[in-house]
Amino acid sequence: IETRNNKLEMQSVNNKSLIEELDRLLERLRVPSEYAACLTGGSFDEARMLQNVEACEWLTGALRGLEVPNLDPIYANMRAVREKRAELEKLKTTFVRRASEFLRNYFASLVDFMISDKSYFSQRGQLKRPDHADLRYKCRTYARLLQHLKSLDKKCLGTLRKAYCSSLNLLLRREAREFANELRASTKASRNPSVWLEGSSGSGHSGHSDTSPVSDAYAKMLTIFIPLLVDESSFFAHFMCFEVPTLVPPGNVPNGNRSDDDTNDDDLGIMDIDENDSKADKNSADLATLNEALQELLNGIQEDFYAVVDWAYKIDPLRCISMHGITERYLSGQKADAAGFVRLLLGDLESRISMQFGRFVDEACHQIERNERNVRQMGVLSYIPRFATLATRMEQYIQGQSRDLVDQAYTKFVSIMFVTLEKIAQTDPKYADIFLLENYAAFQNSLYDLANVVPTLAKFYHQASEAYEQACTRHISMIIYYQFERLFQFARKIEDLMYTITPEEVSKLLIIIILVS
Repeated sequence: IETRNNKLEMQSVNNKSLIEELDRLLERLRVPSEYAACLTGGSFDEARMLQNVEACEWLTGALRGLEVPNLDPIYANMRAVREKRAELEKLKTTFVRRASEFLRNYFASLVDFMISDKSYFSQRGQLKRPDHADLRYKCRTYARLLQHLKSLDKKCLGTLRKAYCSSLNLLLRREAREFANELRASTKASRNPSVWLEGSSGSGHSGHSDTSPVSDAYAKMLTIFIPLLVDESSFFAHFMCFEVPTLVPPGNVPNGNRSDDDTNDDDLGIMDIDENDSKADKNSADLATLNEALQELLNGIQEDFYAVVDWAYKIDPLRCISMHGITERYLSGQKADAAGFVRLLLGDLESRISMQFGRFVDEACHQIERNERNVRQMGVLSYIPRFATLATRMEQYIQGQSRDLVDQAYTKFVSIMFVTLEKIAQTDPKYADIFLLENYAAFQNSLYDLANVVPTLAKFYHQASEAYEQACTRHISMIIYYQFERLFQFARKIEDLMYTITPEEVSKLLIIIILVS
């Protein structure tokens, strides 16, 4: 009886433990009806986002709970567990598909609404600073949802990122185009002539108008849009769950002032769900993916920057100097690994400006070379004093790192000037040295003040001084020879006779020389 009682007691205890274990397993396998309804057919309106997030958190936990080591390996292959895992996977797939479709449509609708409202953009007589505060506020509503979608199915982020980039790219390009158009239309500046070093008379161009509004307009374009593009890059990286270092330190925008409306726009008010993930290996891969996505987000906007550069070049080619300095200043404020597309954009702008300025330099060199065709030129060539006027104006436009650009232009100009000068001088050898004397002296006189402050021009000043001294030496030697030509001939004949006559005839020759003299 006692043995039987012990067995019955043990059976009772085991049955109780079995029931408790089964209850715990059934609890893991149970899908709450409110979560199931939310995951399969719930609304994604802002008011329902808390319920959606709770359902996502439950689903993520439920899926992890049915995986080893969170689940005892002896249960992993149970039919009920396998069926429930399949059911949860189906819920996940359904929810990810629904949420992804909603977000793609939502991004498009937000941008369509802004594009349809002309008050968002610059208009005739009114430059409008792009304001994305409201857009980002609405997007932040779904930031937590995106974090959960990444946790449930990371692959879905690819299409969502592409959809976001495609929609916002339309908005950014429209804003840049309208702003650039109105910026050019509202900037009043007379076009300056592009011919500086060619002409038959005169010491240089006079009456050049002030074209500073042109470079001011370009600077304004950068001041408005570079911080905006950096902000958009940073917001996109965080909003779309890229695991990369912060693109812009909080409260700091390179070379620009963040407007009050944009303060903390990049702070999504969320924490990473996968806090224990190893991020070191992911950063480099995610950074490469991010830069590819930023190409899609911002591509095409550079055309409007190019349009402003080309417009400024047509008004005053020398404004390329100040625009180059402005661009270099912004470029030096961008880190190599931060907002990669913005750095590429600034680099392309700098190259575009250098190319346009190179066109001006090449054309000016052709203007100098055309002087060579006029073989009857006398006196100081027109491009000598005009170069001094040009150099004075170029020095006024230098900003920051544009010194190298200007020095390269000086080197090309003066090299062509000196080569052309020598070629023209050779067309009339009789007066070549006088011609060179006049022009090298004029070069030194016109550049004296600038040569004292510009090292590159000082080098050419000394080169002209040496050429002047050489021409002067040749000219003086020619004058002396011309005045005493017969005496030199007589002395040369006497010297020749010294090699041919006998010593006895030397005394006779000396008497003849005395009588002749």
